[in-house]
Amino acid sequence: MVDSDEAVQIAMRFLARRLDERQGLRELPDVQGVTVEQVATVTGARRCHVVSFGWPLRVAVDQETGDADMLR
Repeated sequence: MVDSDEAVQIAMRFLARRLDERQGLRELPDVQGVTVEQVATVTGARRCHVVSFGWPLRVAVDQETGDADMLR
């Protein structure tokens, strides 16, 4: 099970990779909050830590698997 601190680290690594792919690495924004929410995925609703870097940058980290993805 992924805890909040680990979810923040996973989300920061995920966001760094995405920013590097899209526009070259830049300084990551600060984490503004972490919540636990049900997130709809292609495989159904999953409990996730949602790490907010400010709108619109939010990353969901699955509590069970640690998989991360951007929220839209």
